[in-house]
Amino acid sequence: MKASVVITLVTSAIAARQSYESLSKTDATALEHELDKWKALYGPIAQANGLLPPVTMESGRINGHYVEELQRFHDTVQDVQEAALANPDAQFSPFNQFALLTNDEFKSVLMTSFNPQNFTNAAPLPELANERASEADWSTSKCNSPMTNQGSCGSCWAFASIGTVETAHCIATGELLDLSEQQLVSCDKKNSGCNGGNPLPAIDWMQQGVCTEESYPYTSGKSGQSGTCQTSCTKKQLTIGKTKKTSGESSLMTILESQPATVVVEAGNAVWRNYKSGVVSQCPGGQSDHAVIAVGYGTSTGDYFKIKNSWGTQWGDNGYIYLKRGMSGKGMCNVAEWIWYPELSGSPPTPSSSQPTPSTSKPTYPTRKPFPSTSVPKPSSNTPATSASAPSTPRPSTPTTTKRRCTRRPRTSRKPRTSRKPMTSIPPKPTNSPPSPSTPSTGTPSPYPSPSSLAPPTGMGMKDQLLYQTNKIRAAHKVGPVVWDEELAGRLQRYASTCPGPKHGGVDGNQNLATYDSCGPGKKDTNCLKKAGAAWMWYMVEEKKWNYDTNKCNGIWLECGHFANLMNLKNTAIGCGWKECKDGNFVWCNYISDGADTTIARLSGMTKEELKASLTA
Repeated sequence: MKASVVITLVTSAIAARQSYESLSKTDATALEHELDKWKALYGPIAQANGLLPPVTMESGRINGHYVEELQRFHDTVQDVQEAALANPDAQFSPFNQFALLTNDEFKSVLMTSFNPQNFTNAAPLPELANERASEADWSTSKCNSPMTNQGSCGSCWAFASIGTVETAHCIATGELLDLSEQQLVSCDKKNSGCNGGNPLPAIDWMQQGVCTEESYPYTSGKSGQSGTCQTSCTKKQLTIGKTKKTSGESSLMTILESQPATVVVEAGNAVWRNYKSGVVSQCPGGQSDHAVIAVGYGTSTGDYFKIKNSWGTQWGDNGYIYLKRGMSGKGMCNVAEWIWYPELSGSPPTPSSSQPTPSTSKPTYPTRKPFPSTSVPKPSSNTPATSASAPSTPRPSTPTTTKRRCTRRPRTSRKPRTSRKPMTSIPPKPTNSPPSPSTPSTGTPSPYPSPSSLAPPTGMGMKDQLLYQTNKIRAAHKVGPVVWDEELAGRLQRYASTCPGPKHGGVDGNQNLATYDSCGPGKKDTNCLKKAGAAWMWYMVEEKKWNYDTNKCNGIWLECGHFANLMNLKNTAIGCGWKECKDGNFVWCNYISDGADTTIARLSGMTKEELKASLTA
């Protein structure tokens, strides 16, 4: 189903808010299908970050959805249409981790995360005597740390402060540190942890040194709790000067010629919540409630500031948003109202200023882009298309020959730790119907290895990750290993190289599809084995819905088809193809099998947390 279907059904509702139950049968069915797709793609991300609201069971169910869920999603779809009408140069979509939150719930996450009390107005910097650079962008610098996600903790102030300081230290020393937001959340007593804080005292607090992320990892994103201060960690001393503050667009541009800066914005609204790409030219006009990092400025369809958020790569333009530049006063969405940055020590490099031609299309489901980029991307003015492919049910066939909360984010990994961001899964591809439950075999079972007996591969690429982690998961359920089929993988790689987007294809048979984080030799994150990859995502999301007594899914095939494809006892081989494209990073995996046998044993000998840890050990 095309995205235009949802846009059409909402156009008539834009003047006066409409309930889901008042929709025509055709429009209601279209909305249900879109919610199916959202649950497959963004449901796991929302759940992992504490952003999946409880629903009232008494609301009743329609085609597998609670009526309350349908109403919440319909409200978000209407918000998207209104935001698009007010911002003709930007694109918006309900496909984000916040789609099932009401506006009040979304605001409640933000309103406790940034505390503007006791702020005094800061004087603008003197005007430059020399001509200013036409553009600047630190997002492509080696000193730009990977995108983060604050989750359900109101810790945007900590993420913005840490990110700004990490880059400043790197500019001064050439060393990009991975510092602990959790330490600020739990230990900075001048701020209030998950209940909000101010960047100014946070940056000052870091003058004493900060723990590394590896020694003090972020845990508040899912719990929403600040936690108890940990006294033991690996601390790094920073090469930064005292904290400076200023205001105004001209001052922000001056700073961005030398370094990124922490700013605060008005983000508790439908414009920020549902932003996908392009330049935002209108905010509702409220109080600043969210701390972010300004990383650049430039010109596309108009002048803009480029802002790095802390809601993960699945939000916005790979985690970034572009705000119209050239406004008076506080700037668009208050971006120039308050600006903080540490003084630099050393001779700073200049940010990138080369920009390619804007891309001709935007991703339907944005995923992490290759890092670092060698050029400065401009915001796209093209509306993302939504995949029309519907999931089908697979048959067992052999292929004829894949931290800051001021709104809480799913966290992506920073080298060297493993990824914290759940990847996105596309509904599994069918060919006919789900395999019938099998009765236990009376013959001698095939020998299977224990998870601990599987030696890690010598390589560090995607192939190594996909095969090793697939077999680790299968072994934990007493299912035998599969081997890599080069011919099958080659066919899938040729399909992946066409950049088809989130669509099944290339090879017939049992196929799983997901997004993935860029990794491997030559990438920013060189070792894919340090990331829980697509196999874990398919398992983690759907295993809980599998009924081990009946050997089938507790729900419809859409809800656990990936798990059944992954765990089929009669699988003998796997082949995958993957590609980083303009519309996202996608991986396709097909399984060669001798039939279907889903008499899968329960997990034994370890917990799910221990299994996940073993995948990246």
